[in-house]
Amino acid sequence: MSEPELTSAKPTLWRWWICALLLLATTLNYMDRVALNQTSVRIQTAFALTNQEYGRLEGGFSFAFAVGTLCTGFLVDRVGVRWVYPAVVAGWSLAGFLTGYAPTYLALLGCRVLLGLFEAGNWPCGIRTVRQIMPAKERSLGNALFQGGTALGAAITPFIVFACIQWADPDETARLAHFALGGGTAIAGTGPPPDAAWQAPFRVIGAVGVVWVVIWLVTVRQRTLRTVVESGIPDTPVAPFSTIFYDRRFWILLLVIIGVNTTWHTFRVWLPKFLQTEHGYTEAEMTLVMTFYYITADIGSWTVGLSVLGLATLGMRVHTARMITFVLCTLLAVTSVAVPFLDRGPLLTAALLTIGFGGLGLFATYFALSQELSAKHQGKVTGTLGAVNAIYLGFVFPYQGKLIDKYDTIKPVLAAASIPAVIAVIAVLFFWPKSTLPLTTPHSTR
Repeated sequence: MSEPELTSAKPTLWRWWICALLLLATTLNYMDRVALNQTSVRIQTAFALTNQEYGRLEGGFSFAFAVGTLCTGFLVDRVGVRWVYPAVVAGWSLAGFLTGYAPTYLALLGCRVLLGLFEAGNWPCGIRTVRQIMPAKERSLGNALFQGGTALGAAITPFIVFACIQWADPDETARLAHFALGGGTAIAGTGPPPDAAWQAPFRVIGAVGVVWVVIWLVTVRQRTLRTVVESGIPDTPVAPFSTIFYDRRFWILLLVIIGVNTTWHTFRVWLPKFLQTEHGYTEAEMTLVMTFYYITADIGSWTVGLSVLGLATLGMRVHTARMITFVLCTLLAVTSVAVPFLDRGPLLTAALLTIGFGGLGLFATYFALSQELSAKHQGKVTGTLGAVNAIYLGFVFPYQGKLIDKYDTIKPVLAAASIPAVIAVIAVLFFWPKSTLPLTTPHSTR
């Protein structure tokens, strides 16, 4: 029996409201995730962690993410996004909230694992939703809006973290002043920061997710999630999910998801610490740079979506338009190789903004390519690809931390971040089939 939301329908204006909710969901997702990166120095101090141990926090998150994205992918194809989406948002919000009460490193690791398990559901749910409600030429824009929440959440989070720390630690201003005047020995005059200083942001951000759940349940109905009908696509039977593994596009997409995520997440995890420990940025200065970094990334994501829509409207093949933006974003992301050679100043800032613009812009094309394989099995496709990527990242982050501890610098890790993206774009350009007709019919309901 087909799910209610797979019933064929024409596009309605509700699709833009739903895209707005997807944007907000991803924003909340990243607020819960990036809070750790923004407080990394404080957390490492509070628990006396090495960079490798800190990397294990990200690694544990990634391994749990792999399980979560695979399970949610299968579940959302069977049950539908109407109920699965709010369930996973509620789950990750609770996990984020509990992080603010973690008394030990093991408890903190457990909270990150729980967070990864539920946060993973955002992508099978969101990508499937865009696939259902948007026609092909609009999907890059819909994906850009959905993925744009990553940068929006990351841009907002530094200010929330900073405000929460100021509220939880009344002596913070005096401590910073002592540090500016006398360095480490003067910090003793105000005492060490209380644990509540790093815990408060997690409690505040985690509580906000409940609001989204209520809005979704009140405003989104099954009829607004029906699959869009596009003319010119024949109605043929849906193939079993197993046939996906015989389609070479699936294996190319494995390279693509690893490529785009390596670039983006390496900078997400290590850039705040890099600015503070290797270039002497204060928390306030780091917050400002990271905010502009993520705002620029959002602009990159939306630019890609609008560019593909514009080029397709002018008559260019959708796939060609996607490839143009994909190549350009990869070239911008390759700016990462210059990071080790730049000193603190305008050039470093410009390089980081360029990387952010290109790095997030890559995702809109990846999502659009993955949506060509199967509408019926979209959740499973997204979940399977996401699981492999998350396992990969689960090994990468601790290894990156080990390299940083060994060489006492983050520069090589950031410089190499874009290499997998280059491999990915080459694979798509040379091996993606010329015919981009989906393997299974996107609008069949059987």
